[in-house]
Amino acid sequence: MLRPRKHRILRSHLARYWGVPFPLPPRDRSDSGRVRRILHMAVSKLLLLLTLCCRSLCLVPKAKDGSSKIDTVSPDALKAGRKYLISSFPALKQVGYTILPDTVWRPLVLGEVQSPTSIAVDPLSSRLYVADPPRGVIWWYQLGTGSNGLLQTVGRQRAAVEGFSAHWLAVNGAGDLYFSGHPLPKAGENSTVDSVWRLDNEQVVTGDSFNPAEVYTTQNTGQPDSKVFQLSGLAVDSFFIFWGNQAGGKEHGAVNKGTRANIGMSSQDMFVSTLTDSVDEVRGITTSGTEVFWLSPEGVYGQSKTTTSKVSDPSAGLISPAISLQWNPMSIAWDGATQLYLTDASAGAIYTVPSLISTTQNLTKFADAPDCHGLAILLSARGS
Repeated sequence: MLRPRKHRILRSHLARYWGVPFPLPPRDRSDSGRVRRILHMAVSKLLLLLTLCCRSLCLVPKAKDGSSKIDTVSPDALKAGRKYLISSFPALKQVGYTILPDTVWRPLVLGEVQSPTSIAVDPLSSRLYVADPPRGVIWWYQLGTGSNGLLQTVGRQRAAVEGFSAHWLAVNGAGDLYFSGHPLPKAGENSTVDSVWRLDNEQVVTGDSFNPAEVYTTQNTGQPDSKVFQLSGLAVDSFFIFWGNQAGGKEHGAVNKGTRANIGMSSQDMFVSTLTDSVDEVRGITTSGTEVFWLSPEGVYGQSKTTTSKVSDPSAGLISPAISLQWNPMSIAWDGATQLYLTDASAGAIYTVPSLISTTQNLTKFADAPDCHGLAILLSARGS
């Protein structure tokens, strides 16, 4: 239990930050009085923790005049057309966003989530998908903007997929959701081998959250060295699915691609190929109109989607090498124009680099982002 002096210090911190008094409860030596004091102190501690989290993430930054910048958008962001950079913060159970090129983090209201990790956005429907592996759910949220241009979730939290531990997400132009993961094991089972799954847009709309289709597995991607081995990043365009392996990339393909299964092709016309086996480990993957980009412990890579021969040279396609021995990249996203954004969990930061595969580039730090994990960019959102 807090001593009176420590409780006074705690109350002063809270009062100064939130602008309201937190009085000490009156002394009452009865059992009910002790319970009230314990509850009061617990709530105070929780609020202080929330305060520190908000400060560390810069979710409520202060302007020079003392006013909050949470409700303001810079002129540069307005000129840029309000691109929203969205990132997940699992330890804080939070997803936040910035309006590019601003670096001010603002929170999105998620509801009950245990550990938000991978995220993806559907620009046509203004949907945000958030993987919550401990709960075996992929949540989805309707996104909208207020009159001030700030992003917000609209309506209730919904489950897109239930009963699956999902680790990487991607959405195609038709609104279909793809993810890597596996069904939650039943009692007595211990199967945790990931596959690539698809949930059609119609299933999202109708709430059919228990019946995704299994697309690529260890069984249908080649033997003995299947191209689905230990899945990592995932990306999808109008015709192909791209995925990485977080181990065994030199044997099973570091980055592979396969035809989409729901575009009217017969099974014999579908194929899977390896784009590169130059590294053992791949993390996040993203695509532009003509290139595919990925992260590895060796650096940031990119190459043409239509490469006809497998690339095995680890120096080929290297856009930017690892910036430190502690380099721990996780997710990467393309801004729809000329820039890539990526998370470095060890540095607690987001970096940017030009999306050019013809020359080596330097990474530039964009913003501090402690405990950042997933990353996505929404080019526009519906007004609400």
